Amino acid sequence: MRPEIQALRAVAVTLVLLFHLWESRVPSGFIGVDVFFVISGFLITTQLLREVERTGSIRLLDFWARRIRRLLPAAFVVIAVTILAVTVVLPQSARTPSLLEAAASALYVENWASIARHLGFLPWVDYPLPVEHFWTLSVEEQFYLVWPILILAGLGIAAVGGRRRGMTRGRLQIVAVVMVCALLLSFAYSLWLTLRHPFHAERSTPSVVWEFAAGGLLALVPRLPELRLRARVIAAMHYVASWGGLAMIVGAALVPELMLHPAPGALLPVAGTVLVIWGETRRSWLSPTRYGSMRPVQFVGDVSYGIYLWHQPIYVLVLLSTGTNVRSVGALAVVAASILLGYLSKRFIEDPFRTSAFWKPLPRTYGFAAGGMLLIAALAAVAIAMSGG
Repeated sequence: MRPEIQALRAVAVTLVLLFHLWESRVPSGFIGVDVFFVISGFLITTQLLREVERTGSIRLLDFWARRIRRLLPAAFVVIAVTILAVTVVLPQSARTPSLLEAAASALYVENWASIARHLGFLPWVDYPLPVEHFWTLSVEEQFYLVWPILILAGLGIAAVGGRRRGMTRGRLQIVAVVMVCALLLSFAYSLWLTLRHPFHAERSTPSVVWEFAAGGLLALVPRLPELRLRARVIAAMHYVASWGGLAMIVGAALVPELMLHPAPGALLPVAGTVLVIWGETRRSWLSPTRYGSMRPVQFVGDVSYGIYLWHQPIYVLVLLSTGTNVRSVGALAVVAASILLGYLSKRFIEDPFRTSAFWKPLPRTYGFAAGGMLLIAALAAVAIAMSGG
């Protein structure tokens, strides 16, 4: 994994942690989610384009299976543990909203469930829920369902035009046009929805696709003709882009109240993330990558997914069970527990499942996904019934 991307992940998850635990210090730290979206768009598009270059097409079932093996095992564990913790820690009268969100999270529709709750179709609460942060993971999974189909559509248009197999310049241009159209349509819709329903705009998949698409378009850059500039000029451009992008991300996080998010408010962190990734790996002391490559930063980036999964159930359950937010030492304890559980999740759940030959056959992978979703949803339903919800 490229060190600057791992460093960006570390920055993103740190901003989210700071926002949840010390919101007054980092009032717009939620933009860490925008950073994650751009990274996902870049990495997924890069993988898909490499597959097209190698095979001439995209094997959708294989692609989705890899996403399942990478993301679902740890997520299922966190949701199941949260359901059990909710039934033990919270009074019966306060369980139902959290359990409904847990079921929606297991089915990867939590973003739509939270919008439905906001509209009054589900029980309304004015406090955070233990797995409410799964709305971002739901958005990502929905993006993973649609994005490769969109790229295949672009390849299909190219085929009608008689382009050869592989990622020729003609096919690349058509795929780029498709991505640009997706970005522009999503951004326009996001602008419209943000002005009317900001909460819905943040959690509606179509209104944040443009953030993923920005990363996707960046994945096309190495395949385009390079600028004919002197090496020193190009190096200087990379240094400026890396530092400038990092400053844009941090600056956006420190804005007292980032208005009109996600559009146009997320433009700053999205553009900053694009610039840092484009800056690539530079070992000079002039590059932030040299500092982002330090082992602690890379470690946090490596386990960032697990940290993100675990941090909210921990601090929200403490909040709901005690009635007070964690402060100082308690907040540091939440951070430490999140990092520890994030590491354990990667070491004993994510990596073994992702690399195991046992789960490679597609029927087992999809059987695991379907079985896990249904089992957790059933567990949440039983818990709701027992709570009298």
